[in-house]
Amino acid sequence: MSIESAKQYMERMRQDPDFRRRVNECEDPASNWAFLREEGFDFTVDEFKLAQKDVYEKHGTDQLPVVD
Repeated sequence: MSIESAKQYMERMRQDPDFRRRVNECEDPASNWAFLREEGFDFTVDEFKLAQKDVYEKHGTDQLPVVD
């Protein structure tokens, strides 16, 4: 599990409308996490919060950077 994976998820949500739609179609948290794992993401809620804090501190909430 990693903060980097959470950052990649944030970037994909911003850049990929089809992916964002499929995430939003998940019916509950368990199916959402299962979908994210199938897509190759591996992070915890705490790691997501740390990634979010880091990205927002560096770039603000309007423009998230592209993650390599």
